[in-house]
Amino acid sequence: MIGMRAALYAGAALSMLLAIYGYGHMQKQQGRAEVQARFDAYIAKQTAETLQASLVNQETSLLKQKAVDRSRDNDFENAKKLAAANTNLRGAVAGLRDTNAALNNLAETGVSAEALARANAAATLARDLLGECAIRHYKLAKEAGELAAQVMGLQGFVLAID
Repeated sequence: MIGMRAALYAGAALSMLLAIYGYGHMQKQQGRAEVQARFDAYIAKQTAETLQASLVNQETSLLKQKAVDRSRDNDFENAKKLAAANTNLRGAVAGLRDTNAALNNLAETGVSAEALARANAAATLARDLLGECAIRHYKLAKEAGELAAQVMGLQGFVLAID
């Protein structure tokens, strides 16, 4: 009987040890699964944040590139406008030169000395006035061109940061 009791006690103790071991093993597996799930969630979160940051960087790069493109286009348009203004200014200077040449040719037409003297005085006065006007016009056009370029640059900057 003692042998049977000892066997029962030994069997019960063994059963308890196996149950405790099984329970511990199950807890260990659940812990591993929980840790793995947390790790997977952490990796997914980090990946999502990295992708979001990458998208923001790409969007910022695209906006900057669009601003550069707009600025370049504005600079090109401004250069065309300034070239047209310079062409108009050259035309005005050519017109003044033609007027001056016409006044110089008056002496070659065979007019009387008195008329020629009056014409020369008028031509001299006209040349002086036209020269002063041309210089003032040139300075004014130069200043206007510089101001226009500055305004266009500022407008391009404002468009670029919009």
